[in-house]
Amino acid sequence: LAKLVLLMLLKFFNVKKFIERKYFMTLTLLDLYNATASQEWAMYDNDALSDAEFEDSLVLAINKAILDIYASYDFPFRERTHMILTFPKMDAYDLPSGLIKKDNQGRHVVKYNANLLKYIENPLELDVKFGNPEGFYIKNDKIVLYPIPQEKGLVTVDYTTLAIGENAQGEEIYSLKNDSDVLSVPIHLEELMKEAVITRTMLNTIASESDENYSAYLKQADRAYKLLVKYSKGVGKDKVVKF
Repeated sequence: LAKLVLLMLLKFFNVKKFIERKYFMTLTLLDLYNATASQEWAMYDNDALSDAEFEDSLVLAINKAILDIYASYDFPFRERTHMILTFPKMDAYDLPSGLIKKDNQGRHVVKYNANLLKYIENPLELDVKFGNPEGFYIKNDKIVLYPIPQEKGLVTVDYTTLAIGENAQGEEIYSLKNDSDVLSVPIHLEELMKEAVITRTMLNTIASESDENYSAYLKQADRAYKLLVKYSKGVGKDKVVKF
């Protein structure tokens, strides 16, 4: 029965991951770069064909804008499910790059074969024990299961990712560097995200708040951000799955 449940979960998450990728990530750094460079008062060429023509200062400003936006609100589209295949007598596994989510009762959303695991506050008090994991704790950037698994199983960890996009190889990235790097945002939110990033970037490139252009972009950035938050609230019921 346990093996059947494991196979069903794997199949479900694989199909889910395939479907999700169709609805995410078409907004590239090249798009953001040229769109920002096309803004009034921008001092950059807006016809770059590749990252070889990028100005480092503008790339840095774009990344700062993205990080400012992503760190300011728990956007549902940043939710992920990390999957771990467990092996007998092996209790420690890599954590995902992000913050483990909690449910509405304050419990960490970490499950073993679909059963919620309890967070262990004082692991030093534990005796060596084998069996089906009932709890977990964190040690040296590893998630440690207790009791130690006796057989193969599946752990799922719901978390909010620190990654902001993916590169051409499909690897998660934490800043945009290459022209083909894409921002992790649902397609229907791309224009809102694009406007929010562009206006925030323009603020980052204006040296002084006393600059005559600063207040105009501040109003635009505030409006774009509020619209992005408003329309993103209904997104995220289906989470991207990462292995």
